[in-house]
Amino acid sequence: MAVRPDDTPPPRSAGEQFGRMASRYRTSRTHAVAGRLVDIGALVAGRRYGTAVDVGTGPGFTAFAVAHLCDRVVATDVAGPMLAQLLELRDENSLRGVEPVLAAAGALPFADGSVDLVTCRTAAHHFADVPGWLAESHRVLAPDGVLAIADTIAPADPQTAAWMHGIERERDPSHVRNLPAAEWRAALGSAGFRIVNEAFSEVSLQFPDWAERAGMEGDAMEALRGELLGAPGDAKGAFGIEPQRDGSIDFHWDVLALVATKA
Repeated sequence: MAVRPDDTPPPRSAGEQFGRMASRYRTSRTHAVAGRLVDIGALVAGRRYGTAVDVGTGPGFTAFAVAHLCDRVVATDVAGPMLAQLLELRDENSLRGVEPVLAAAGALPFADGSVDLVTCRTAAHHFADVPGWLAESHRVLAPDGVLAIADTIAPADPQTAAWMHGIERERDPSHVRNLPAAEWRAALGSAGFRIVNEAFSEVSLQFPDWAERAGMEGDAMEALRGELLGAPGDAKGAFGIEPQRDGSIDFHWDVLALVATKA
């Protein structure tokens, strides 16, 4: 498996990758079914928000999950086809108060201090500049605003993390990097945030569904199967890699959820 250095730009942009796979993410049980991914709505409950911005919204699952807490939710993404899927889901389910906007994470089209809540679930590992996005989130948030993030994270062990990054990039050329927990904490502090809540969990994944969702097929799919089955012992233990009788492979990524306010 060829490992791309962390500072090498991905060969395919997130907008291109997720635009071509938009319909698969709309129907993904991993992303849509309650309990499969972190419930950011539960993490930020307890107050009312005026304007919320969901960054890297995809088909809008997180935007919909926080809508009942907000007067207005702006759902942003770099992939137009993803926002089209959001509109279809919104209209099919008679959901109101969620507006799609085409925008990059590092260039949010909002005035300073005009946003009460920024959310981002399972998207930050596609951002080329996480510190830049955190700075942009800090800029748009009101003084009492809240930032809520959930993302898959890399292990602290560099070799196991490198194996994970290699697998992710083989599956999805737009993948940039999963940050370890310590790096998330440091980045938030450097951007002017104070962490008020954090929680660890896991997201259960299964090959080949995980690979098919990213558009893999044929020889590339079989090569990835071989990488999973041939994972080094540390990676097998860290990610719970288990082949099943039906030929599928179960595994998991660790997930960190963080809620922060302006320091």
